[in-house]
This record gives sequence, C-alpha cells and structure tokens, in this order.
Amino acid sequence: MTAFWSAWVVFSFECRRAVRLGPMVFAAALALFPAATLALIQSQGARLEQRGEFWALPVFILVPEVVCLLGLLLWATPAIQAEVEGKTWTYLIVRPGGKVPVLLGKYAAAVVRAILTGLVALAAALAVLHPAQGLARASACFSALVVLSCLTYAALYLLLGVIFVRRAMTVAVAYIFLVEFLLGLAPAVVNRLTVQYYLRSLLVAWFTVTTAPVRVRAMIGTAPPWQYVLLLLGVTAALLTAAALVLRRRELVSSSDS
Repeated sequence: MTAFWSAWVVFSFECRRAVRLGPMVFAAALALFPAATLALIQSQGARLEQRGEFWALPVFILVPEVVCLLGLLLWATPAIQAEVEGKTWTYLIVRPGGKVPVLLGKYAAAVVRAILTGLVALAAALAVLHPAQGLARASACFSALVVLSCLTYAALYLLLGVIFVRRAMTVAVAYIFLVEFLLGLAPAVVNRLTVQYYLRSLLVAWFTVTTAPVRVRAMIGTAPPWQYVLLLLGVTAALLTAAALVLRRRELVSSSDS
C-alpha cells in the first residue's frame, strides 16, 4: 500500500508539473501537427477521405507513431536521468517505497500525457479529413492504437532510460530510426521484433484487411487482433518489470558526483 501511495504521489506531482505554460504549448503544437499536415495535403487537391480507407494510413503514421513517439521520447525516456542530473534522485529513493514507485509514477504520468496528446491529435486529424463513413469506428480503433502505442513505447523508452542513463535520448532516437522505422519496414520475419509491426497489423485488421496491397500484407501478421493486443500488453508488463529490476540493482549518481 505504501508503494502504491508513493507511485501516486510521484504521478500527481508529474501531472501538476506538466500543467504549465511551456509544456502545454509544446503538447498543443504536437497535437496539432497531424491536422496541419493533413490540411496541407488536402490543400494540394489530394482528397484522402475519398480513397476508401487509404486515409487511415497517414493518420496512423502521424498520430500513434509520430505524435506518441515524439511525446514519449521527451516525457518517458529522460525521466530517471532528469532526477539524477537534478540531484533529486537520492531524495526520492529514500522516501517510503523506494525506486520502483518513482519509476511507475513517472511511467504513468508520461503515458497519460502522451495518450491525451494523441487523442487530441486524433480528433483534430479526423476533423480535417472528416471521412464520410466509419467515423465512429475510426475513432474507436485509432483511440485503441494510441493507447497501446503509448503503453508499450513508454515502457520501452523507460527501460532504455534506466539502462543508458546518461545517453538515454541518443539511444532512444537511434532505436526509433534503426529498429522501428528501418527494421520495422523490412518485409521479413525480423520486423516482428518491433512494436510497429503489431500496431500496423492491428491497423490493417481493423481498416484495410480487404484492400491492403500484397506488398503491405508481407509486413503484417494474420493472427486475430486480440492476440496482438494481448501480446503488446504482455510486452509492456515485461519491459516495466525489466526496468524495475535493473533500477533496483543500479547505483545512480550525477555526473558531478562521479
């Protein structure tokens, strides 16, 4: 119970710290980026909403991938590094509950911020496209993709931040480009090691299962969607467990103390 309360205190503090002018302006700009991009595409005469369910692809790239990834890159990856470099880590870990509640509280705060930003971005993007059919289904399915993306990527970035404390951002950016984008787009079995593979499979299963080109089908799975959902949730739990175990065994000091 003490650990839960400690995690809640950390979560509440992080949420209050996020409700400031600077973070709010950045979150708003990030949330409006997909809508602005889609509006620019529409202004060039490309009516995406008139091409069947093709419009789901740019929304998927811009919202669950770009918006959620960028938000979590800044909110989840340096969560531990910021406390270590700010010399507040020692104070936090001697409070009741220790290191793991701090980790979980920061994880929850980063996930909530990313989900809210992603949902606002989704609403703005759908308002720009305004597809004639399937708006309710699109909202529900993309909301689920946003939540799954934030849960899984936040746990992954938090683990990277715990392992590579002083180079967390560098390693996370390298992971995004080398693994999620390059390896994830490879039409081979190796792309199943990426989170994007399972999110993309859910997208096709929910939207374009009848119209996906052959080359796209080579980069997606054919299992039932519920299996991918459970797998992503399981991966999230495994990554959080690994981050907690690594953090409990590490002695973290700031650069000025080393």
